[in-house]
Amino acid sequence: MAIIFLCRCQTDTPVPRVKTNFIVDINTNRLIMVGGYEYFTGGIQGFIVYHVDMNTFVAYDRACAFDWESNGYVIVDPQNTFQLLCEQCGSTYNILNGYPQGANCKATQPLRSYNVRIESDDKIRVYD
Repeated sequence: MAIIFLCRCQTDTPVPRVKTNFIVDINTNRLIMVGGYEYFTGGIQGFIVYHVDMNTFVAYDRACAFDWESNGYVIVDPQNTFQLLCEQCGSTYNILNGYPQGANCKATQPLRSYNVRIESDDKIRVYD
């Protein structure tokens, strides 16, 4: 008899989890289109929600995993819209999974991610 355990190991982030639960009407902002993103208040440094594909959205706290205690936060990189950039420390993150990327990236851990659920054709819920 063989028993197989599957483990999805993930490095956690130093950014604290903040109680989160809000609904977004995607028709009222740039989230209506695949590739669209929007910033929201809350969390440690605010949230960013990104529309990955027709049925997928991702949400992160904008606090940089490297220098969040010094108020470092990410924005969508103006040079690469698939990347988030902390202008304070220069760390870059993949917008699709929140993990640090790039040779000069100081961050070694991912951004704090939050759950996103599609509530209806035009509404999503971001929650912890």
